[in-house]
Amino acid sequence: MKNRQDYYFKKAKEEKYMARSVYKLQEAQKKFNFISSSDFILDVGCTPGSFSQYMLNQILRQGSIVGVDILPCTLKHEKFKFIEGDIKDIDFSDILQNKKLFDVVISDAMPNTTSDKETNHFRSIALCSMIFNSTINILKTDGHFFIKTYDGGDLAEFKKNLMDYFQKVSFFKPKSSRSESREIFIFAYSKKE
Repeated sequence: MKNRQDYYFKKAKEEKYMARSVYKLQEAQKKFNFISSSDFILDVGCTPGSFSQYMLNQILRQGSIVGVDILPCTLKHEKFKFIEGDIKDIDFSDILQNKKLFDVVISDAMPNTTSDKETNHFRSIALCSMIFNSTINILKTDGHFFIKTYDGGDLAEFKKNLMDYFQKVSFFKPKSSRSESREIFIFAYSKKE
């Protein structure tokens, strides 16, 4: 049986974070240092809000975040704007005032899972592709893309597609991921012109 109340679960509770996933972003930031204090960030699949909560608490001083999710989000902060809806259906023209594009797009979103690992992988890659296609044109040149998926056969092809748009693409498995989990993060560094 999986231990749902592990070290990171308890740590998140003690540090008043909304979910244990916060430590995955924390590890990624320590490794890649891709979020700056003045960045304008899009957090796709943001609910319950731990990624945004971490960035607002620990990194962003002048920056701000737009969070998007099909589920409600209770996070409240003056530098956080939440939009409830599907990323592919959202018109960002009002949000992107003065033609300022996002510096970073991050996503911890996952599709509904089944007992079949391959189905979960294919669904997660399809979701990643949809998020990528919905956000690539609102990510600035030199911007970064950080997204979670499940490891599997289509991962190499998705990485290859990202390489057409970014200077470098890396895989990242945080220590805070559950040992039995097939989740893996993809970090796409510096969008090409």
